[in-house]
Amino acid sequence: MSLPTLSLDQAEAWDALTLLLQEAGIDLTTEEVMPPTEGKGRVMAVIGKAGSGKTLLLAELTRALRDVGVDIVSGDYEGKKHKDRRTVAVLAPTNKAAFVLRMRGVPATTIHRILYTPVYDPEYERIAEWLVTGGERPKIADLAEEALDRAKAFYEIHASIPGALAAAGLRGSDFIQGWKRREDPLDIGLIDESSMLDERQFDDLREIFPVLVLFGDPAQLAPVGQSGEMVFDRLANKQKLILNRIHRQADDSPILDLAHALADPQLDFASFERMIQDAARRDPRVVWAERVESDLMARSPVLVWRNATRVRLISAFRSAYGAPADALLPGEPLICDGLELPLKHRKKRIDLEARGLIKGAQVIYLGPGRKPGFRGFMSSGPRIRAFRPPRSSRSRCPISRNPSSPSRPRWARPSCTERQ
Repeated sequence: MSLPTLSLDQAEAWDALTLLLQEAGIDLTTEEVMPPTEGKGRVMAVIGKAGSGKTLLLAELTRALRDVGVDIVSGDYEGKKHKDRRTVAVLAPTNKAAFVLRMRGVPATTIHRILYTPVYDPEYERIAEWLVTGGERPKIADLAEEALDRAKAFYEIHASIPGALAAAGLRGSDFIQGWKRREDPLDIGLIDESSMLDERQFDDLREIFPVLVLFGDPAQLAPVGQSGEMVFDRLANKQKLILNRIHRQADDSPILDLAHALADPQLDFASFERMIQDAARRDPRVVWAERVESDLMARSPVLVWRNATRVRLISAFRSAYGAPADALLPGEPLICDGLELPLKHRKKRIDLEARGLIKGAQVIYLGPGRKPGFRGFMSSGPRIRAFRPPRSSRSRCPISRNPSSPSRPRWARPSCTERQ
């Protein structure tokens, strides 16, 4: 087992985690995996601010477990169970947090998708079993061989069964018949963004996972109703693995320094403004200006202090480039603000999520759909059609024109960031 170069605090955390897994019957050093046994539940937390290496440890731990033969459990599909099987699930409280991990190659899903598992149509379950196990290629009467090839290519990259079946041209209503609450316990749970967890979610996870590892940022806001505490605050000191060293971004970017400064509750607007001015004097990549230049905004994110400022700035930016106030233009980028579908359309929601339309996803507006009142979008995955965009997303679509080609619009990415 090879590891990237770790700092001292990361190496200490890794040793503690490998010892925890060894006590649970999984030895990452000798690559020996013992059958699961009943015993006292184990909980440990890896705690550190942004840039301290939590995601690195989470990704490496997932890879090491997979390499020694531990099966990855996702909310998409579970293969056949046997009593000696060891499993690990990588979870996050929100779709966006899980999506960020998946983009880094970590097969994550949401906590909700583990608590409630899909019931597949037996015909299409054969495809899921083939994708997961690599067994005999199925023969499906209504599905061409090219469709199966697309499904396999998608699964090899994204490790998502619904996404793979969607790439094959199937809808969620074709292969998911319903949902059921999980009754049997799992094995090892790795929970990212655990600072978002409330006590009820934490209790549910401890009930399901005999071994639970939390990854959290103490600088984030605690969940509402938690009296300012996070679930890992109540753990004993020996259960907390603290990452103190902050690893800078590539090329010594000043962005991470400013982001960490915002976590200081004593920081006021005037002090932060002075920090930005100092950074601009030291580094040409930081630009300080009394007003926002539209060309700069088209290329780089703009940090604003209040949500009202963000809305006004984007509205002014669109107006400056001739974008109508009451309509979207084909090619405009959007940030998905969530899916607003009635409960009866739950299967359609799952289908859209499988295609990449989740909260926080960046999509491109394609134009009017086939039905009145509907729109088409394109995400990083397959094309999405017939979805009504949330109204709130219309304030998040800045555009610009390429100065070298003034007659042809060049669409910029969403470029306003709001301090939460």
